[in-house]
Amino acid sequence: MLKKWTLCSAVLLPICVSLGCSSSNSSSSSASAQPTTAPATQPAIPIPPDSPFAKVKIGMGFDEVSATIGPPTSTFSYATGKAWIPFHFGGDNSRMTAYYKGIGTITFSQNSAFTSGMSAVEIDYDPTEPGFHRG
Repeated sequence: MLKKWTLCSAVLLPICVSLGCSSSNSSSSSASAQPTTAPATQPAIPIPPDSPFAKVKIGMGFDEVSATIGPPTSTFSYATGKAWIPFHFGGDNSRMTAYYKGIGTITFSQNSAFTSGMSAVEIDYDPTEPGFHRG
C-alpha cells in the first residue's frame, strides 16, 4: 500500500506543479490584454432612503446590523470554495444570508478562519422578499 501511495505521489506531484505553473503564466499574459478593474455593478432596485437597509453599510458586522435594523426573518449559512483550500487561513470560508421579509437580503462573509465574526459584503433590496431561503 505504501509503495502505491509513494508511486502515485511521485507521478502526480510534478504534473500538478507543472499545471499550476503553466496556468499562472497564461493568466498573466491574458491579464495584460484585459482591464484589471471589474466594472461596479449597481443594485437591481436602488435602496430608498426611508428603508431600514439605508442604515446598513458594507463591512458592518452581523450583530451591528441586527442591533440597527432588527433581527432577520430567517438565515441561511453555507461554506464557500475557500473552505476547501488547504492552508487557507484568510476569510470568506463561509457566508450567511440574512432574509428580511418585505425588505431584502444581506449577505455576510466570515472575517477570518479563526473567528466566527461576519461582515456584510452584499445588500440586496427587494420589497417582494418572502423572508425565507428558496433553494
